[in-house]
Amino acid sequence: MVDVTLPKFPELTFEPKKHIYKLNGIYIPSVTTVMRPLSNEFYKDVDEDILNAAADRGRAVHNGIENYVKFEIEDIAPQHRGYFDGFLKWMADFKPIPIETECRVYHKYLRYAGTADMPCVIGKNLICVDFKTSAEINRMLTGVQLEAYSKAYESHGVKFDEKAIVHLKSDGTYSMERYKANDSESWEVFGALLTIWNHQQKYKRR
Repeated sequence: MVDVTLPKFPELTFEPKKHIYKLNGIYIPSVTTVMRPLSNEFYKDVDEDILNAAADRGRAVHNGIENYVKFEIEDIAPQHRGYFDGFLKWMADFKPIPIETECRVYHKYLRYAGTADMPCVIGKNLICVDFKTSAEINRMLTGVQLEAYSKAYESHGVKFDEKAIVHLKSDGTYSMERYKANDSESWEVFGALLTIWNHQQKYKRR
């Protein structure tokens, strides 16, 4: 068993309605915000109502997972039950040991933040797991997202052995995509996006 305690960050706050992170009271961008040029390109042809419905579903399923892991209760709306059943099947198949759920983290030096769904131990490996309920998974987007979370934790001394996306599906099944621990290409892409975001902010303040 890998003995892991994740650091707590009381200096990092989050306003869920506005999806805003603040570090010691000062706004810092989220991983989602930094990645917006990439995600907007991927989702540009998807109807806004469909995107909003998908976001609502994702929040509901994530809340259900958090309640199950923390309190061992199954609290999920009937229309989302299939996704939750996929999560339960994944739990039964892989027997992960959750360290935390919905873990807010920020990069100590680069000053961006995000929320990792469920860092956990599977076998002897510490894995950064993110759950998705979208119709499909874009491995480029998820690779960049997971690497950003991983590097944020690494700046505080926590190193993941690997990362994974668990794709939950409406029919009660799932698939699991695994990613290597250090993805230099994805990190380079995120770094470029962060440079662009910082450059834009500098000119907005002028």
